[in-house]
Amino acid sequence: MNSPTRLLMIGGMPPPIGGTTVLFNDLVARLSAKQEFVVQVINTSRPSGGLIGAVLIGMKCIARGIWNVPGATVVSFHSSMQGAIFFGPIIHVLCRVFRKKWIFRGFGGHFESWFRSLSLPGRWILCSTVFRADTILLERMSSVEYFRSVTNRPLCWYPNSRARERGVEIACMDRPSCRRFVYVGHVKPSKGIRELIDAAKILMTSKLTVDVYGPLQEGVSESWFKGSPVRYCGILQKDHVMRTLTQYDALILPTYWEGEGHPGVILEAYCAGIPVIATRWGGIPEIVDGETGILVEPQDVPALATAIRRLIESDGLLSRLRNGARSKAAAFDADHWTQHFIDLCHRLVES
Repeated sequence: MNSPTRLLMIGGMPPPIGGTTVLFNDLVARLSAKQEFVVQVINTSRPSGGLIGAVLIGMKCIARGIWNVPGATVVSFHSSMQGAIFFGPIIHVLCRVFRKKWIFRGFGGHFESWFRSLSLPGRWILCSTVFRADTILLERMSSVEYFRSVTNRPLCWYPNSRARERGVEIACMDRPSCRRFVYVGHVKPSKGIRELIDAAKILMTSKLTVDVYGPLQEGVSESWFKGSPVRYCGILQKDHVMRTLTQYDALILPTYWEGEGHPGVILEAYCAGIPVIATRWGGIPEIVDGETGILVEPQDVPALATAIRRLIESDGLLSRLRNGARSKAAAFDADHWTQHFIDLCHRLVES
């Protein structure tokens, strides 16, 4: 019987709760459940203790890396762009010194523009270390294409994914009309909250409701929602998101946040069987098309209102997009992408 593969997983674990920490935590849990792996984790999440706390965490992670890399079969580093330039070079040097295969997985929707904004020394450091990993996994297809000119190492598209709760997606199928819309995410201006409120006001007579869930940030307060069909409903626990989505007819995400990649809530909407109205921004057009939703330009309030009205007035369009959302969910199923990661690890061990 073959001995288990020893995986050293380096990345941020909750808390805080966020897209990257949730995805990394889910992958670690799934790999840990496999008998073929022994999984060790170095948690790079930073506390809220300011610069000193961040430095202490950084030093601790480096020390744990020096201690654990020699005993690993495969090392996998999962990081945002900022973490890549801080920890990535260190991990690369350790893996090369101890002759270990390593995987870099980059989170984030604007990896290309961030890379271009770096100084020449910064880009050289990344190209000489992080982009010399044995395999590089990136969230957006556009990032994969861009970095093909930067490195000759294997580059793969590795999107965000979500576990599909069997049976959840049929919960809303008996509702013939579209009246209930929902937003889930950080409630801040760059997520298009003001535009959402203004668009809903245009449609005041359409008997629609729009419920907003998430933490209030960057000056947004509950007073923003007074006098509009948009209701602020507080913070939604992560475990409740998908089943809450099934209570609605469509997701609205009018974001123009600079770091937008593949928003997890869109994938959860697909798993719940509801279509999406979103902006043509970041990585969203890679996962939302005419079969699953409607895309509008960022900050275009009339276009957003028109998209909402189309779903309200066309039951045929609503039915088609619901079917498309359910079909699309399979492409981002967490089971599928976990198996893809497992296969990748096996190939690296055998190479």
